[in-house]
Amino acid sequence: MTNTFQEIFDYVKGITIIDSHEHLPYCEDARKKDTDVIEEYLIHYFVCDLISAGLDRKALERLRSGDLSVIEKWDIVEPFWNACRYTGYGRALDISAKALYGISKISRDTIEELNEAFQKSLKPGHFKRVLKDMSKIEVSLLDQCLDCDPVFFKSVYRLDSFLFPRSRKDIEEVEKMHHVKIHSMDDWLKACEESLDEGLRRGAVALKSGIAYDRTLRFEKTTLDEARSSFNQIYMTPDNPGWNPNPDYPGKPFHDYMMHYILKLANNRGLTYQFHTGLQEGNGNIIYNSDPSLLSNLFLEYPDVNFDIFHIGYPYQHKLSALAKNFPNVFIDMCWAHIISPQACVDALCEWIDSVPLNKITAFGGDYLFIDAVYGHQYIARENISKSLAYKVEEGIFNADEAKHIAKMLFYDNPKRIFKL
Repeated sequence: MTNTFQEIFDYVKGITIIDSHEHLPYCEDARKKDTDVIEEYLIHYFVCDLISAGLDRKALERLRSGDLSVIEKWDIVEPFWNACRYTGYGRALDISAKALYGISKISRDTIEELNEAFQKSLKPGHFKRVLKDMSKIEVSLLDQCLDCDPVFFKSVYRLDSFLFPRSRKDIEEVEKMHHVKIHSMDDWLKACEESLDEGLRRGAVALKSGIAYDRTLRFEKTTLDEARSSFNQIYMTPDNPGWNPNPDYPGKPFHDYMMHYILKLANNRGLTYQFHTGLQEGNGNIIYNSDPSLLSNLFLEYPDVNFDIFHIGYPYQHKLSALAKNFPNVFIDMCWAHIISPQACVDALCEWIDSVPLNKITAFGGDYLFIDAVYGHQYIARENISKSLAYKVEEGIFNADEAKHIAKMLFYDNPKRIFKL
């Protein structure tokens, strides 16, 4: 690495940051205690690489059970782990193990020692150590949970249950969750608005949609009559249908209508709306459903709603460059992306420095279900941002002091402003 990179990275490693997206336990007491380090580390992300590399799902069930010792589990997972070690997911775990537990590399020789150290972390204080002391995170935006620990989190609210009911069963679930009775679409709309306002009263700072896991992000403009007819079809369907590849399935007009309705609510309340775009977590989905350019009609129709576009839209990051350049209300969020593909993030930021206003980019969101890997992820994010900025310094675009200023914008100033924190 160059001296320029090292100077910038040394600065970036020390700055306080804002974490735009997490799925962590809502408080430290909610962390699972009856577990081991392999089970914990295979909750999320890296396990998808292992499955992609050939790990059998029945073997995965054994890895997630309490029936085997960690060394017996390692015997099962070792060839797949080694095949995936150098992906962003794998690197985040090795970085975390080294920083948190002094284990230089997760391997057969170290897995038992790592597990012993991990077991000691299952006591109060580990959240503070990882998030505050080591990762220097001022606040993390926690997906869905309104009862989160305010020492670490602010909540982001979802209305996807109102956006995407597929059957009477889904409607009944909303009735139970929100203590309402739904007899008509008017009841549904009222319950949706009341749910949002309750979420805001309880501290939610933004909205989030993960609907790209289930359907296309293209939301057509539908009439009220079309939406009512579609809602009635859903109401009369007793249970959820199976997966339907048809993009014009019966409930779609109502779902399209609901997205526009929710955006009007967001607009009236001045809320930023986070959207999952790009790669869907897991091992199989329809990637083109999550192309961020499918949202373009919404960007046009709701110019006063700020759209925070997740995961750099990977692998559609070049399209997102054009969207963020073109639309004043479209913002780039690099959450998750640094471990999806570290190099893609370095290259993308170099492109965005050339093409997108710098006040539209948020540098980091951990997006993890378990605490340890947040450290490794933020380390990779700081490293990636520093690489991009160093490259631009060496190109002569700006100097190292300006690069440091930009880094603080991306990691702290921008998300603080975008989410009104």
